[in-house]
Amino acid sequence: MRILLIATLFKPFFEGGAEISAHYFATWLVENGHEVSVLATAPTPADETWGTVEDGYRIYRVSIPRAYTPLEASRAPVWKKPIWHAQDLLDPRNEAVVGRVLDAVKPDVVNIHILQGIGYNALKALGKRNLPVVYTLHDLGLACVKMAMFIDGKECAGQCTTCALSSKVKTGYLRSIERLAFISPSTANFDKLRQFQPIDDYPCHRVLNANRYPLPEQPRVESDVPRLLYVGRLHVSKGVEVVLEALDSLSERYRFTMDILGAGPDEARWRETYGDRPWLRFHGHVTLEQVAEVMNQSDLLLVPSIWHENSPGVVIQALGLGLPVMGSNKGGIPELVSDGVNGLLVAPGDVAAWRDAIAGVLDAPERLTPLRAEAAAATFEFDRDYLGRKALAVLESVAR
Repeated sequence: MRILLIATLFKPFFEGGAEISAHYFATWLVENGHEVSVLATAPTPADETWGTVEDGYRIYRVSIPRAYTPLEASRAPVWKKPIWHAQDLLDPRNEAVVGRVLDAVKPDVVNIHILQGIGYNALKALGKRNLPVVYTLHDLGLACVKMAMFIDGKECAGQCTTCALSSKVKTGYLRSIERLAFISPSTANFDKLRQFQPIDDYPCHRVLNANRYPLPEQPRVESDVPRLLYVGRLHVSKGVEVVLEALDSLSERYRFTMDILGAGPDEARWRETYGDRPWLRFHGHVTLEQVAEVMNQSDLLLVPSIWHENSPGVVIQALGLGLPVMGSNKGGIPELVSDGVNGLLVAPGDVAAWRDAIAGVLDAPERLTPLRAEAAAATFEFDRDYLGRKALAVLESVAR
């Protein structure tokens, strides 16, 4: 089958889990005999490519006219953002650029991963060509211009006027596609989006991302001191400060270590506040290979998110290595972490609850042994071939 994947950012211009998942799925499709092309944005005109073969697929990196590039979004001046989002919804050049790629590739089916930054009105180009489309929902982009429904340190209670108007326009674009289905790695993401988009009018499938996480090369070494771990973006939405505050109050009574892998806008502030703690180590940005090594030498992964996570890849990577997870009882995390089975669930944003939950583990570290065994026994649930076949079946059903 000839398949076109659309992902605003793509290897080597990664920024988050969605781009990584799109890359892994593209390579899986190639490995299984499909003709794959990828449409992504080029950070600069010098990065543009037109059908260049990389890792077995053809990559079309195009420059989309914008007030700034997707990679510059976090640093862009506030006054430019309304212009950027208006371009993303309405600029006819979006549709024209995507149309050129569609006419060059002539796909049997299109799999959208990230459209924001390429332009939502590009959906009209798909509809005009009567192409079957599978939209993989990695975020809340169809409901929120920030893609997360999280602002000023808290979740949005509902849509603001800007997001409501944007959603209405996006709904019209979706309606232009006759053959459309959605994939989400979590039911929670569907539940959130159906409040703002008519996704139930189309087939919806829960399928975890068919990712390939590296395995550790070094053997695991046990430790008498419990080793706690956080992996991810250092942003207020991730709830890291909840854990740091809880651990700070426990450090006088217990021995433990805490490793933080990742970078982000709140890193400097947390380093300044907690960086001198002897039990804490900030590592900054690291590779997936390094994550695997640290996970293998850890005893418990902490995922304290206070926003509506979809399906955190870090949880899947950890459980795939048999590492138990203590996570927020929110969003898609409870779909991966079963309380008392392969991990523990805690109320999001509640410092006292996290302090008590961690103390329970530090008081009796042997509690982690059955959790580790259960996580290790269920790694088949994250098998890449199994998940790749499930996603491919959705593409094939829409393309018939």
